[in-house]
Amino acid sequence: MIFQPYPTQSGYIALGTAVASGLAAIVLLTQLPMQADLAEIFTLFMAALIILIAMLLAMSWALLMFGLKYQLNRNGIIVHWGYARQSIPFGSIEEIIPGRGLPKPQDFRGLSIGSLRIGRGELVGYGPTYFYTTSALANSLLIVTPQQAYFVSPADTDAFLKAWKSRQEIGPTQEWPAKIERNWPFNIPILADWLTWGLLLASLITCLTLFGYLAFAFTDLPRDIALQFDTAGQVSRAIDKAFLFVFPVVGFTMLILNTVIGGLVYKNERLAAYFIWSSALLVQICLWVAVYSLLS
Repeated sequence: MIFQPYPTQSGYIALGTAVASGLAAIVLLTQLPMQADLAEIFTLFMAALIILIAMLLAMSWALLMFGLKYQLNRNGIIVHWGYARQSIPFGSIEEIIPGRGLPKPQDFRGLSIGSLRIGRGELVGYGPTYFYTTSALANSLLIVTPQQAYFVSPADTDAFLKAWKSRQEIGPTQEWPAKIERNWPFNIPILADWLTWGLLLASLITCLTLFGYLAFAFTDLPRDIALQFDTAGQVSRAIDKAFLFVFPVVGFTMLILNTVIGGLVYKNERLAAYFIWSSALLVQICLWVAVYSLLS
């Protein structure tokens, strides 16, 4: 039996935000070929990139909202919330009580936007508490188990309680563990590895900042960049300043290659993958040092 969450417009707001962000990013990207100044090109590109990230976040928010539902069967309650599902076996449920009058949760960590609240906190008297709600906690239900509690907000709380009581009387057909199972592709280990994301993100930011530095400094740079000097102190070898962009291009290429190679070895040799991704960051830093040395 499926119960929909308390009705809210948050999902449609998130979807509208995602569409608007996507259109804005397209507009900015179409302006890139019309620009002659490198600094303006880089600024437009970064603005489009940030808007695209905002679009992805809005789409994630919409997925959470439209995917949230509560399922009851003979064995327990399953909370579906877009990226994963939380299983709560009937055998562990001590009681389900209205949220009205309960203490305010403490140390909440998770997503809280408008009426949507997905995450974990502490509730005095009930211990660790998970939140899967789309309404105020006063309009929600608290599922109490010996280890933790769960806040849910079905649209019809009375029908939800009635369905729970009737299934409690029948008894389960099998025993469930209380657990969170991620849906594909979020159950792929590499996508849940924060160290992986940190190393790759640090490398990407370092590479982009090098692009940006050269784009903003390009106009003021001399046409030729000295590489070597003779014994009299005269320039004996120089390169065109446009050649400097080879450095961030090489860095970005190395980042792509290291990302792919690290991803291929991650499953069997996680430490080796971390080493490969760390070397990608080291390459970006070395390229920064090389550019700085040439221009100083």
